[in-house]
Amino acid sequence: MTETSPTSTIDDMPPTDAQKMERIDFAVPKPLLDEAIAMAKEDGFKPAEFFRQVWLDGLFAYAEKSNKVLVNRKLRRQATETDESK
Repeated sequence: MTETSPTSTIDDMPPTDAQKMERIDFAVPKPLLDEAIAMAKEDGFKPAEFFRQVWLDGLFAYAEKSNKVLVNRKLRRQATETDESK
């Protein structure tokens, strides 16, 4: 029986639809990673699926927040222009 490494490399991974995706790497504190992996297991996700979903949810939340900021800036600018024209 051969010993396997606890982590896989890209070369070890079987062919999947993931080849159509871009790979990103970023660092998080170990306790946060451990908590995320535990949540993924509890919710029945593979870690990669869970991280993709969390990343997408975060992106959508950021976009919504950003859009609100842009709308508020536009509204303030319009209000200022209206006040100046009086």
